[in-house]
Amino acid sequence: MSALTKTLCRSYSMHGVTVEVLADEPEVMQAMDVRLRGFTGAVNPADPSLRFEFVSTPPSPPPRGAGRPVYETPHGTLDYFTDDDLLSGDLGGVALHCQPGHGRTVIAAPAFQGKALYFATHPVATVALMELMERCGRFSLHAGCLAEADGSGVLLAGPSGAGKSTLTLALARAGLWFLGDDVVFLKPAAEGPGPLRVLGFADAIGLGSFAASRFAELASMAAAPPAPGFPKRLHRCEELFGRPSVLGCTPRVIVFPEVAPDLPSEVAPIERGEALLRLVPDVLLTQAESTRAHLAAIAELLTQVRCYTVRSGHDLERAAQLVRALVREDHTAQKP
Repeated sequence: MSALTKTLCRSYSMHGVTVEVLADEPEVMQAMDVRLRGFTGAVNPADPSLRFEFVSTPPSPPPRGAGRPVYETPHGTLDYFTDDDLLSGDLGGVALHCQPGHGRTVIAAPAFQGKALYFATHPVATVALMELMERCGRFSLHAGCLAEADGSGVLLAGPSGAGKSTLTLALARAGLWFLGDDVVFLKPAAEGPGPLRVLGFADAIGLGSFAASRFAELASMAAAPPAPGFPKRLHRCEELFGRPSVLGCTPRVIVFPEVAPDLPSEVAPIERGEALLRLVPDVLLTQAESTRAHLAAIAELLTQVRCYTVRSGHDLERAAQLVRALVREDHTAQKP
């Protein structure tokens, strides 16, 4: 089905890149808008353009040659096909056909309801967005990010379940500005004046029972069940804390949270080499040139930040204070 037949279309301006979403189903448009509504500024026709089309029938013909797995989960695998410069596969019964060189993505499911709606508009759409933005010189990082009022930022990196989102909530609650809780983008210094920048992706935050148990004022929000098929109830940061998100910051510190609810919170420095080893596995090994540029952006980031682990213990407010002190300490050290 051609994109021109789609009845619903909405465009977003995302860090100098136009992201266009097309679908027939209002539920798809609503789910994507919850994620992208922080980028509703005026679209510049001269910007690079990315298109996401949600359809009921997967595109054809099938990719040529053998694919290389680049994103593997219990719900399915996404492969990269070098001959076609194509990212293709299936997660949770939702098919992906992403052509990064053309800035185009087709996401297909027989019906966008329940789990299919979740997989289509979240993990599948996120992986495609990461690859498409990489081709535009914005390199994804699996991390949360917040910033002080002066623009000095802290990244919270690590695998799912490490406590990024909970510590992100604690820092936002403590007064830092929110850029994202799971994915942000790096813009190298070569792409503009000044140091490398972090570009925010202020996605909706999944609020589960564990996070709610750590923040009494959020308990009533988490008590309501999530939408059918969604693992958590989704909320925008402005709904949780009454403050808008910010679009970018200059990173000064990166921390790797470790959940330890029975122990006191503490921070410890780590070497940049260890930090690199923790960050590299999240890079999609697709087109060689873009992958090298992605790795170079991470290497540049690590020349600019100090690296720590933070044990997020039973005293979560203390963990937030420790992390915030690292950012302030680094800011003081940066002054002449």
